[in-house]
Amino acid sequence: MQTRKITFKHRLEYLLFMAFVLLIKVSPLFLVKFNRKVLRFLFGKLSKKRPGIVKRNLDIAFPNKSEEEIAKLTAAIYRHFSSIFIEIITIFVKKNPGKILKKIEIRNLEFLEQSLTKKKGVILFSAHFGNWELVPFILSRKLNLKINSIARKMDNALVEKKVRQFREFMGSAVIDKRNAIRTILKRLEKNGIVYLLIDQNTIEREAVFVDFFGKPVSAVPSVSQLHLKKEIPVVPLFLHYEKDKIVLELFEEVEFTGTGNQEEDIKRLTQQCTSMIEEKVKQYPEQWFWFHNRWKTRPTRA
Repeated sequence: MQTRKITFKHRLEYLLFMAFVLLIKVSPLFLVKFNRKVLRFLFGKLSKKRPGIVKRNLDIAFPNKSEEEIAKLTAAIYRHFSSIFIEIITIFVKKNPGKILKKIEIRNLEFLEQSLTKKKGVILFSAHFGNWELVPFILSRKLNLKINSIARKMDNALVEKKVRQFREFMGSAVIDKRNAIRTILKRLEKNGIVYLLIDQNTIEREAVFVDFFGKPVSAVPSVSQLHLKKEIPVVPLFLHYEKDKIVLELFEEVEFTGTGNQEEDIKRLTQQCTSMIEEKVKQYPEQWFWFHNRWKTRPTRA
């Protein structure tokens, strides 16, 4: 395996990252709000392109909102993601999950438990919403099971090592996104749980195009392909915040009747899953990851 080159920029990013982690580790609780404000400031100042992406995405999703409404929603988005970043680092560095677990309410866990009785494994699908990193943390401690998560390696190998350690502590068995399908199938054959986030842009040759907020987006078809080819149960879930309460909500196993046209069925089922994501984003718009260029890939095929 080729070793990734570590540049000066990578080392600087790593030092800044570790400095912030150390700040959170040594900070008493009364400084948490201050740390959030610091992070919110850094979000806005250190990335030149992210504010533009957020603005474009919000304009696409909510064309009828005024500039003032978009500005208020943008501020709420920055507040939310500053808070959850602090939250997940605090869990990792302080190694004390008890406090955060007290704030969590799990709704409809029986839907996942029922699907597991089929002994085919279960695909949990969700989005970069609320705080998706907490999902394996909650389920692994509730069910005493590893949650298999798919992740692309970060460009910065130094930060990647720490992020992987964090995800493993949170209860994830991390599967590299490259050539992941064989590992996924092996885990599912053992009645494992595979956790997939399907709301990000992907290149055209790997995508199906579906509607999201009334505009075509490239969508990952993995959930649909696995369900249709292997009859793997698919259970939607979303984690969101209701003031000080963290809610992990599971939904009934996806029902889908195929037509026999594989290409069309994959598209229809992916649309069904994407529409569920859109519904949750509309409900809690400040809690979706608007920093990602969701509408980047455009369809060129007829």
